[in-house]
Amino acid sequence: MTEFLTAVPVVPARDVELTAGWYRDELGFAVFHAERDYGIVGRGDAWIHFFGPSGIAPEASATSVRVGVEGIDELYAECRSSGIVHANAALADEPWGFREFSVSDLDGNLITFFEAPAGYEPEPERL
Repeated sequence: MTEFLTAVPVVPARDVELTAGWYRDELGFAVFHAERDYGIVGRGDAWIHFFGPSGIAPEASATSVRVGVEGIDELYAECRSSGIVHANAALADEPWGFREFSVSDLDGNLITFFEAPAGYEPEPERL
């Protein structure tokens, strides 16, 4: 039986090396690869890849990534002190039970960090 282990988003970047550096400096990701056309950053088991150079203006971006974390309050405090929390996405307990907030990277990609409640076990929805 096939087991799915992870999914890794590949998001647009106008300048891959600059964007990878932003993730390193602002969010504590390690840069594993960065060149003109492709980049890879990761922190823990969370990885994000970049392709570029993208011609998408940050205000026109429709890209969104969700990253699960433990210790969201500490991450939020770090992001808030750096001034990178999205103006419309402060830390909140959402109706679906997750605690989350968002930042926008240099390219307008929305990165939402979420923490599931203690004991959360996802169950498939029956349609």
